[in-house]
Amino acid sequence: MKKAIRLIASALLICGCTGCADKTEKATDTASADALIEQIITYHGCYGAQADEKVNSLLAELKKCDRRQGKLWKNIMEYWKYTETELTVNTDRLPDGLPDDNSLAITVLGFQLNDDGSMQDELLARLQVALTCAEQYPNAYVICTGGGTAMFNPTVTEGDLMGAWMLEHGLDKRRLIVENKSYTTAENASNSYEILLRDYPQVDSVALVSSSYHIAWGSLMFEAAFLKAASEQHTPEIHVISNSACAVENDLFPQNEILRWETGGLLQLVGNNMLASQYYTNFGNIEKPEL
Repeated sequence: MKKAIRLIASALLICGCTGCADKTEKATDTASADALIEQIITYHGCYGAQADEKVNSLLAELKKCDRRQGKLWKNIMEYWKYTETELTVNTDRLPDGLPDDNSLAITVLGFQLNDDGSMQDELLARLQVALTCAEQYPNAYVICTGGGTAMFNPTVTEGDLMGAWMLEHGLDKRRLIVENKSYTTAENASNSYEILLRDYPQVDSVALVSSSYHIAWGSLMFEAAFLKAASEQHTPEIHVISNSACAVENDLFPQNEILRWETGGLLQLVGNNMLASQYYTNFGNIEKPEL
């Protein structure tokens, strides 16, 4: 960062024009805000509640640097804490009392396909829960999300297979929305927001369907992606208001593992794919920030 600032200062001396200085100042502010956001994410991702004091200090600094980003990330971090401490995971069906009209979209999160392109049992379990939820709320849309994850069958996607299953089991095709370009939960969320914004502007809330260990993680990705997109594009907010899960005991995803995947997802949302990949795949070798 110091080297970058020195280079910017040198360029200003050469240029000597006010317009260039204004643009450079804005670029520096943006770079500073981006760096602060990455620190906020990684401190909580590495230390959880132990880093609260540091995270709050960074949020205050971010607010001074960029008021919009400061407000946005304060809300995202509060929601992250909520998913860790207060979020209720509903099993097998949605709770009563959700919007009973087409302002609700039931969103089913995909799962890695078998190498031949068939759906694994866990994904089928998610779909069965989604079908129950769709029957509970017959006016809601149903979004099936997920890209091509079959090693030996590149022609199929999670979203398309899930959508076909839902139609085969009685879902009205007018209710079906397919998102089939994503490979991570963060991409599920970003792509789903853009589809809803473009084609279904009446939707202002989603209810997630996934495996029980994945609900908090998925809820964070969707709420964060939706808040971020609405803040940046000055478009309507869409919120995660509920969930339903198939009960799964998965030793691959204890809480500390979920925390690092959430961290990787948020880093991906802010565009640092390289660091996100390290959290996804090489967490043991990451140099943690000093607390």
